Amino acid sequence: MERNQFLLFLSFLFSTIATILGIAILVSGSSLARFSSGTGGGLFQASEIGAVVIPITGEIHSGVSTFDSTGAETVLRQLRDLEEDANIKGILVEINSPGGTVAASQEIFNELLHLRKTKKIVVSMKDVAASGGYYIAAASDYIFAQNGTITGSIGVISFAPNVKGLLDRYGVGVRTYKAGKYKDMYSPFRDSTNEEDDMIGKQLQDTYRKFVEDVAKGRNKTVKSIEELAEGKIYSGEDAFRNKLVDDIGGRREAHKKLSELCQYDGLIPLFEQEISPFDRFLQSIGVNFLGDNSHVSKIRSLIQSQVLVILPTALGKLML
Repeated sequence: MERNQFLLFLSFLFSTIATILGIAILVSGSSLARFSSGTGGGLFQASEIGAVVIPITGEIHSGVSTFDSTGAETVLRQLRDLEEDANIKGILVEINSPGGTVAASQEIFNELLHLRKTKKIVVSMKDVAASGGYYIAAASDYIFAQNGTITGSIGVISFAPNVKGLLDRYGVGVRTYKAGKYKDMYSPFRDSTNEEDDMIGKQLQDTYRKFVEDVAKGRNKTVKSIEELAEGKIYSGEDAFRNKLVDDIGGRREAHKKLSELCQYDGLIPLFEQEISPFDRFLQSIGVNFLGDNSHVSKIRSLIQSQVLVILPTALGKLML
């Protein structure tokens, strides 16, 4: 009895906290994307000339960003807001990502390539900027990598588990009802047919070709030259520099200096960075339970919706959910 009363009290307490926080969000218009002093009244809308830092961290997927992943919806909203701000002359994109889903990487690449017509874009690579991470980097005017950065991995992979042998061993059968011959093509409960393998292979080749063509376009290289460096090969930052996949060796300091030069700014151009208040951080951390922002659920959902993945090479480890 006492245990039930305690659980009821906890449930009431959590519900009350969630309600209060929800009201606070509505009243204050709290945002997880506020920027440092120098910004005006809008999300960006700088009141002085400057550049904005856009981080690409962790797995790249559709939807909203979390603390350990990058959502294309969040990044696109930020980039489109920047386009309207004449005082923002450049963008410093800091990438520490092994890749992610194809469509999300392509969306961010295309938006950066569009912004490159009016803004200067410099990339600073951190530990890893591979596959989808490199895809995004290729849309910039200039790329910096550290000597020890892992980059490249221009390739596409698609996978589906197959538990048919395990089910057969224990005499477990699965009945599948479908309307459409290929509707269960990625089913884990049966072997794929030769025809299905050919279809998946064509899908991968189409995506891979687009990946190579986009990198060549962004880097102002020939498709042939990128093909020679692709096929999923990985490179250290130094090796990538030798192969002209990146433009120079350096970190934020060097990237900031180069961005200032490209923006024709006298000295170092002011950088506006994302600020997350302790209150906003608390909101997002408990959002998993109260606001429905479960990062693991969103990752699984994005993976299910996009069967073709651009991910880091298997030598480095598999994409973690």
